[in-house]
Amino acid sequence: MSQDMNHEAIPLVQRQDVVFFASLLRGLEGSIYPLLQEAKVPVDLYSSENNYNYLPENTVKNLIQTLGEKLERQEFILLVSSACKNIYIPGFIRRLTKKSSLRAALDEFAAQLKSNVTHTKVYTQFTGGRWWLVREKEGIDEAWFTHAELFSVIFICELLSALTANRWCPKQVGIQSADDELFSTLPQLTRSQFFTGRSVTAFSIDESLMTAPVSHPYISTEAHVAGRPSHDCFLSTFKLAIQPYLSMGKLPIKMAAKILHLNVRTLQRRLAKEQVQYGVVIEEMVLEQTLELLKCPSLKITSIAIRMGYSDAAHFTRAFKRQMSMTPSQYRQQFN
Repeated sequence: MSQDMNHEAIPLVQRQDVVFFASLLRGLEGSIYPLLQEAKVPVDLYSSENNYNYLPENTVKNLIQTLGEKLERQEFILLVSSACKNIYIPGFIRRLTKKSSLRAALDEFAAQLKSNVTHTKVYTQFTGGRWWLVREKEGIDEAWFTHAELFSVIFICELLSALTANRWCPKQVGIQSADDELFSTLPQLTRSQFFTGRSVTAFSIDESLMTAPVSHPYISTEAHVAGRPSHDCFLSTFKLAIQPYLSMGKLPIKMAAKILHLNVRTLQRRLAKEQVQYGVVIEEMVLEQTLELLKCPSLKITSIAIRMGYSDAAHFTRAFKRQMSMTPSQYRQQFN
């Protein structure tokens, strides 16, 4: 069932997905901002001024782990089930256009998911005389994995229930976790046979359902082309993952490595394979973002300097002139 993944590329997740997972923390007592900071979520996640679309997938893993640690098991299940059913899943279904069969709809969903979460694989497969919906995810030994798999099981249960008008009832379920007690309490799975310690998470689906047309009021009549990041090399995904944190200016490599859950030497080695150095890449990215901000006449140069991590406009101007051979004001005048 395995499909190859790019082990060099940074796992990414769409910003809108991080917003969804962050919203789940709002039901907890106290301020959520320390929890967001601990999860390495950028402080400007909810700001419309920054146009980044992807974040490191570690942010979602951290949020799920935090949620699992703060809530009792049934509280976690109820919160996630309700949020998936009423918020998260409708967003996916609205982008579906395939109605000829459940398999066609699930294959389209799997293609969508690749644009949302780059390192999670979901696909349909016929094996052992029955159809399965399969999810591949690495990291079973990590602290976040059990709650992440529980989230995925809840999500897929709600998705299949929605697409089959609650007719889906799996006879067999394979999970990567070693203990099925956590999963067997889910309403859709109380009568399922579990297989633990598997290499993938998998759900059996009757062929009669798999080949039947899908009818759901949210399914779109228009084709959607999901944009996917370039994740065929480490450098491209590194830039996408680290861009949201550039409001901190020239991000120290130790901080970047911590955000990406890598050690500094690994980060340096992978960048060296791309024939680039960390400091040069960050400086180029900061400059690129600065040039875009300077094109907006309503933003004061002092505000841009602070946003890009400079202590004052004078330091910002000197650094900019060294790179561009002109001052920020002179560069801006070209667009007036």
